[in-house]
Amino acid sequence: MFIVCVGLDFRTMPIELREQINFDKDELAEAHKALAAEKSILEDVIISTCERTEIYAVVDQVHTSRYYIKRFLSNWFEFDMDELADYLTLRTGEIAVRHLFELASGLDSPDVGEAQILGQVKSAFFTAQQADTAGVLFNHLFQQVITFAKWTHSEYKINEHAETSTQAGIHQIKENLQDLSDKTLTVIGAGTMSQHALLNTSTMGFEKIILVNRTVSRAEHVADEIDAEIIVKPIDKLADILKTSDAVISAVSVKKPIFSTEWVQDNQADLNEITFVDLGVPRNLSTFSQLDNCQYYDMDGLAKIVTDNHDEKMHLVNEVKKHIPDEIEDYFLWQKQLNVVPVIRQLREQAVDIQSNVYDSLLKKLPDLDDHEQKVIRKHMKSIVNQMLKEPIKEIKELSTSDDADQYLDVLKTIFKLDA
Repeated sequence: MFIVCVGLDFRTMPIELREQINFDKDELAEAHKALAAEKSILEDVIISTCERTEIYAVVDQVHTSRYYIKRFLSNWFEFDMDELADYLTLRTGEIAVRHLFELASGLDSPDVGEAQILGQVKSAFFTAQQADTAGVLFNHLFQQVITFAKWTHSEYKINEHAETSTQAGIHQIKENLQDLSDKTLTVIGAGTMSQHALLNTSTMGFEKIILVNRTVSRAEHVADEIDAEIIVKPIDKLADILKTSDAVISAVSVKKPIFSTEWVQDNQADLNEITFVDLGVPRNLSTFSQLDNCQYYDMDGLAKIVTDNHDEKMHLVNEVKKHIPDEIEDYFLWQKQLNVVPVIRQLREQAVDIQSNVYDSLLKKLPDLDDHEQKVIRKHMKSIVNQMLKEPIKEIKELSTSDDADQYLDVLKTIFKLDA
């Protein structure tokens, strides 16, 4: 049996085609049924997100299975088989398993280290279990992968290292303010960058989010598009709003700062410990950089943070990758030892039966033994059996990973008359 991964992703297929090769949640159960009916497919898990569609399968033949998986995708999505073949990637054995570990850990995502993909991998695995297409090999593999990915996200927190100016600015706000439950965030402008900021901050736990814009109707439309409670205010209210804000993000097109140096100096007593994130070029809030009791970040400062974050992120990625070879080795070692499990189980059962028969015979010959004496004898007989089996079982496990494992097991089964 072999493990293969056949799929396409954001690197191999453009989005206008990739969106056509994407499974809806409602059709996955039927898709599993259709895929399982193809030749060579023994187990399968389908991972389908906006960035990739990948089929993991346990198969009896690698190249045959690739053809049937490709045919399944082509038939399901009514996509030309030859055209689809140009975009598909085939991974086998350890390479396929390594890819799954890296995928679940967020190392193969556009936003490296993101944690959302782990939830998608878990969901795909549970769906396969419900469809009864994940068997012994994938049950063990995916549980091991999910456990490992959870640990990496907890241990290394790669996703906390922002790689865009907007993300970096938001991270600085969170770091400076800590508890956001009683804090007010003000976002100035309703353009693309402001919308990204609102999307990222709307679930962070601010007590209040205020969107300020010259055109109120435009701001109201943006607020309606985001599933969060956002207060919309006109730009002429901004001066008063700042005095009650804890953090400000601005991204508007202006030729000079929104507030003059004189206004900032005159009102600095009311501007306490605000974190300003200035995403504008020219800068929107540069006059606030002179305040000693406030934090100010412009695009250059954020760019440095992003560069430092990228370097640290790549370092953490490499640290995670160092652990993956051990995980792969553990999995394939477990897989190699699968054939010895029934043999060991039957050997133990045989020994226990002999112990039980001998014990029963002993009680018949020594009927006067009290309960304590019977317990002592039973305990010592069990100990003798366990000690006798300990080293042979250990050696059997070691031999099961060798190239001659089947020959050794045949000899063992012949000697002990096992039919496992």
